[in-house]
Amino acid sequence: MTVETTLGKTEGIVKEGCEQYLGIPYAAPPLGERRFRAPQKAQPWNGIRECKKYGHAAPQLFVPGLTHFRGEGETPLSEDCLFLNVTTPKADNGKRPVLFWIHGGAFQKGSATLGIDELSFAKEGMVVVSCNYRLGVFGYMDLSEYLGEEYKTMANNGLLDILKALEWTRRNIAKFGGDPENITIAGQSAGAKTVGFLTCCRKAKGLFTRAVLLSGGVQCLRDRKTAQAVGRQFMKDAGLTKENAKELLTMPWEEIVERQKKIFAGLNLHTVGAVFDGENFEGRNALDIVLNKTGNNVPLMILTNRDEIDLYWHVYGFRELDERTAERLFGDYGKLVKSDIEEKLAGLDKESEEYHRVFVYWMTEYIYRAGAVQFAAAAADAGQPVYVCRNDWEKDNCDSSGTKYLACHGSESQFLFNSGSVKAPSSPEHDLQARLMREAVINFMKEGRPHAEGLPVWPRFTSGSRQMMVFNGEGHVERSGLPQTDPRMPHQVIWMHGQKED
Repeated sequence: MTVETTLGKTEGIVKEGCEQYLGIPYAAPPLGERRFRAPQKAQPWNGIRECKKYGHAAPQLFVPGLTHFRGEGETPLSEDCLFLNVTTPKADNGKRPVLFWIHGGAFQKGSATLGIDELSFAKEGMVVVSCNYRLGVFGYMDLSEYLGEEYKTMANNGLLDILKALEWTRRNIAKFGGDPENITIAGQSAGAKTVGFLTCCRKAKGLFTRAVLLSGGVQCLRDRKTAQAVGRQFMKDAGLTKENAKELLTMPWEEIVERQKKIFAGLNLHTVGAVFDGENFEGRNALDIVLNKTGNNVPLMILTNRDEIDLYWHVYGFRELDERTAERLFGDYGKLVKSDIEEKLAGLDKESEEYHRVFVYWMTEYIYRAGAVQFAAAAADAGQPVYVCRNDWEKDNCDSSGTKYLACHGSESQFLFNSGSVKAPSSPEHDLQARLMREAVINFMKEGRPHAEGLPVWPRFTSGSRQMMVFNGEGHVERSGLPQTDPRMPHQVIWMHGQKED
């Protein structure tokens, strides 16, 4: 069972009636002098390459309960990590719709298998591609002030890796039974933000047909001054200066990962992300790219969970916005957000359920929902078909320890992927929501319009009507509220160089 790609022949495996081709290199290993540089073209190989195991995941810090690998025995981490995987009903001339999955993990952790059950989508008649990409300092840190301007792309290396994987997919997916003219990019959390970045990236034009964002938008795309400020903080924390910075070029990757610990400690959702570098992104504002139609004008599906921050309430003990965390999440606007949150919580008992829900509501608004609504409205105003939904399910959501969660970050995965650390027990109502959500999302990926038997007509979102689908058992249509964040907040969540929007 072999498939010939533009680089050489691959041999896969059969699993549950589907074919899988795992650990296919899509770019040259980013080793030696290629460390911190844009991905290079992979070299072709002779003969048949066995593609029967997932490739190495990118170097990263291990976070118990949040780090996920499906390593099947091989060493899970390596700097040689630029591999992708293809799962297909059959490698033929089927021209099936393609799902290109981008994993989450705050741009710091995770692997291609995080959050996706490839076989379940293949059984629905889709071809699934997932990839590993560089993370943390290796993928999203601007250290050009220390290493030289030739390294300015390193702030976007993780994104450029994904672009290489998309280019590979466009060139090769027909041989695996997929349709290169029908590719949906989809991701969750940081993966969703990456999807948002790709809709704004001019180099990504023509590489995908539709986009699905699960808990993410374009709010983490930052200006270069902010990226450099983060880079300076990393160097300080890592004990490095301009004089010895080039030690990073030869230092063992394990030591670099160790020196990331301080900057990535605690709740660090926005520490790194893609950057306006003047080459991959124009201007300084993602929404301007959308409104000016200089990005990728494709149909969008945007999902949020009603209580996103409840995950961090339990996992990180995130129960108040202290000054340090406020700065890490919002940069120069940390004090503004902190003041607003404290005003909302004034007079509430910290041990009360009311405090819990108010804190989760407003932090969800600032970190997730407002950005998603702003992005949806801008895209709709630019003429893109946009479909918005919210997951409200909280009935007995729990983790393996029995801790109960609200409709928190990642809880949509139980419905769309039958996975995730937060799940509710099966019930007729739960199973109905799973069928409706999954069927609607798959139909959007296949056709560009979400619909499911028994689901009300899902209207397009516009900045005027703001209609969205809400899932809480059965689906129903509601009017989305306007963003409720302080109007002085910029469209980018983090702006950190002491000058705000100068």
